[in-house]
Amino acid sequence: MDVHIDREFLLTIASALVRINTENPPGRELEAASFLAERLADLGIKSTIDRLDGVRANAVCILEGSRAGPTLLFNSHLDTVPVGDRDKWQVEPLGGLIRNGRLYGRGSADAKGSIAAMAASLKALLNVQEKIGGKVVLAAVADEEVSSIGTKALLSKYSKFDFAIVGEPTGLKVCTAHKGRLEVKVRVKGKPAHASMPQEGINAILAAASYCNEIERMADSLSKVSGHPLVGKPTVTVTMISGGVKSNVIPDECVIVIDRRLIPGEDPEVVKASFEEVASKVMSERRGTDFSTSIVQYHRATEVSASEPVVRAALEAVSKVVRVKAEPFGFPAYTDLGWIFAAGIPGVVLGPGELSQAHSYNESVSIDELEAAAKIYYEIALELLGKQD
Repeated sequence: MDVHIDREFLLTIASALVRINTENPPGRELEAASFLAERLADLGIKSTIDRLDGVRANAVCILEGSRAGPTLLFNSHLDTVPVGDRDKWQVEPLGGLIRNGRLYGRGSADAKGSIAAMAASLKALLNVQEKIGGKVVLAAVADEEVSSIGTKALLSKYSKFDFAIVGEPTGLKVCTAHKGRLEVKVRVKGKPAHASMPQEGINAILAAASYCNEIERMADSLSKVSGHPLVGKPTVTVTMISGGVKSNVIPDECVIVIDRRLIPGEDPEVVKASFEEVASKVMSERRGTDFSTSIVQYHRATEVSASEPVVRAALEAVSKVVRVKAEPFGFPAYTDLGWIFAAGIPGVVLGPGELSQAHSYNESVSIDELEAAAKIYYEIALELLGKQD
């Protein structure tokens, strides 16, 4: 029999979360975490707010089974990217509008819809609590969009989880691998001079341009590698550049920011070294320049074996709910599964919504997909925790 999901509860949670501003930076997840914890506590689910710093917080909600057993983690994030230019939205970005079968607003797909679906699945699981051996923990965390301080804090505070489902907009596909990310900052130093005598200075912007050309060559080389069967090829691109102080001064400094996406199996130390090699090459060609390279952020590429019980349970649940045989997929973006898997916890990325909606203007998610996700989470929990002796 198909599980009943309380659609009104699901949409109330989802719409209310969208209306709470958690743009990151600065984050301010406390209000959203408090709202979620209060709603689930009203159902009799043990709910805690873990304060991190100021108005940063996680909500941790625990549904206890009737006997001992493993722990299943539902993990997704409360923070969102900024709204951006409001004039480019056709709806109020923090309005939580429900129209024509879709929920609109920043975070609806990435990833407050996943949180609402997870909450609705916990409500449904209360009806079969006696069948559960172990517990289900819903952790709605802070800061996934920047540094993952929420998931890191969660993993350091709580005892080990046995399985994890990370809610992100995968279109209800079971993603067993995702790319990692390096954010690289390169600071180029030159020598200032009057712009009427450029030969007296060393132009940091021109040196930076040479470096960017080398990154473009690196990108072309990466496009020719065989890649990973689920997530494709690694990529690299320049995303930001700044330099110069005045229109008549030879610039003595320029800063380049680079985004490098890693695939499972790549050695991050080798990748890091490749940027130093490029810097050395350009410095040898442009005498007098100095390049310093730093890693601003590093997020792990992740791949989970298809033989893991959580993978099998997720594939079976999706197949049952959507009535199409599910296969493992790859997720092209980074998620908190990287930190979870590094802690020794197998998991998958799985949630409602399309990645193309994430970070976009007029972000939205299908209400039918939210409900299907809640059913899938419910089925996964029963499969992993409902068959324990």
